Amino acid sequence: MPKLSKTLPNPVIHALFDNWQFNGIATFASGTPASVGFSTTDNADITGGGDGARVVMVGNPILGRGERSFGRWFSPTAFARPARGDFGNAPRDVFRLPGINNWDLILVKKIPLGKETRSLQFRWEMYNAFNHTQYFGVDNSARFDPAGTQVNQRFGQVISTRLPRVMQLALHLYF
Repeated sequence: MPKLSKTLPNPVIHALFDNWQFNGIATFASGTPASVGFSTTDNADITGGGDGARVVMVGNPILGRGERSFGRWFSPTAFARPARGDFGNAPRDVFRLPGINNWDLILVKKIPLGKETRSLQFRWEMYNAFNHTQYFGVDNSARFDPAGTQVNQRFGQVISTRLPRVMQLALHLYF
């Protein structure tokens, strides 16, 4: 950061406002692609040989940005139980998990201690500095009863979040 003591030459200004550093990393990323799995309450062997079947898509599961929420990340009614012998039609990547909007910030002050080789460094590190909730995991496992009704109440809901703000302070003595 600019040295204020160049503009206002004063020892107090120099001690308080010089030798500061500010660093940060901002991460913005869309969510990773995710698939939808399923199980049955009656443990039915859908494919007749233990090979994995896919769920049947009967509609578009993708919700618009304004429609997505913690309780409904995608439309759970867009999926159905496959019939016996049906391998299903769901693609490998059905929807995207929540994205990342994260700010990590660091503020550092170097305090000279007499000789040039000795100094004290104060560090304040903030991870997820603005502490806004970032959704992470989504329950993507449908569970069907023998009648084909989806019975997993959390299916399509956000079930975890990323870490909240974490801060740490440190003093380093260099000699």
